[in-house]
Amino acid sequence: MEPGLDAEVVSACWLDQDRLAVATGDHVLDDEEVPTMGPQQLGVWSLSRRRWLHRNRTAFEIGTLIAEGSRVVSLHGHPRLIDVTTGSVLAEWPELDVSRRDGAYGVTHVRGPVAALHPDGTRLAIAQAESIALVELPDPDA
Repeated sequence: MEPGLDAEVVSACWLDQDRLAVATGDHVLDDEEVPTMGPQQLGVWSLSRRRWLHRNRTAFEIGTLIAEGSRVVSLHGHPRLIDVTTGSVLAEWPELDVSRRDGAYGVTHVRGPVAALHPDGTRLAIAQAESIALVELPDPDA
């Protein structure tokens, strides 16, 4: 599978058995192919169709991703809930501090965020310096 990336992947997570959410950073790859997904984008790759279903540029760094249905939680600076089809921010919590780590490996001086999604997708627990913050995620059908 050749997804045609022209930027470094900083995180990815499964949305379901077929779809993978992929976030790219600002680092541009020296690739001679025609890029289909460039820097600072959030995309959805289908393994069965072998193509991008959605690609959207973001105005912020995405960081670590946690999947919640057809939405993802971006953990970089503060948590943001993002619609993967449009790339729009559905909700955000700037009052919560989250690691600014980008990338899954190679960076050892910046700790990754610590968070856990409730199995029913309604709440997210996020480690803070002195506590654990519980975030109620908006109902996707509301």
